[in-house]
Amino acid sequence: MSHYNSFLRIPGLALRQKLRPLPRIGVLDADVLRLRVWPQDVDFNFHLNNARYLSFMDYGRTRLMAATGLLLPAIREHWTPLVGSISITYRRSLGFWAPFTLSTRILCWDDKWIYMEQVFNGRDGLAAIAWVKGLFRDEQGNVPPQRAIDRIAPGTLSPPMWEPLTQWNEVTKEKLASGK
Repeated sequence: MSHYNSFLRIPGLALRQKLRPLPRIGVLDADVLRLRVWPQDVDFNFHLNNARYLSFMDYGRTRLMAATGLLLPAIREHWTPLVGSISITYRRSLGFWAPFTLSTRILCWDDKWIYMEQVFNGRDGLAAIAWVKGLFRDEQGNVPPQRAIDRIAPGTLSPPMWEPLTQWNEVTKEKLASGK
């Protein structure tokens, strides 16, 4: 069951986009999924397992691509979506059978990365929040984010980069450069 998103849900979403596309949203709008914690999603404490958060996030980002209209061009152009980094903070548990929402939105982009925010909310409020930086890659290398955005919203420029995202990048670069 752990591969449900990878082998059923995501390919099913791509097929659906061909037959009956999701309603379109703007490139900077949030896509909200309504989900539930199922038996295969829980750990020994009977709450949503930390790995399943990441799996739901994968699906949320793919669905955002579909809702913004980016999924089909990415498939046609053979762009591979890749995650470079994720920072997630857990606030509250999502227990067995609990309903929750996952909101995914693009915050901004630079010359290499697209920055996204993904928020899990349960009945008691914020359960987890994550920041993700990702990119597309094709046979020639990284696809400039502006090129991808122009496929769905020509001329749309990135909102200003949040200072914490800039700091996150700097800390990551320093750590990678040190090799430790």
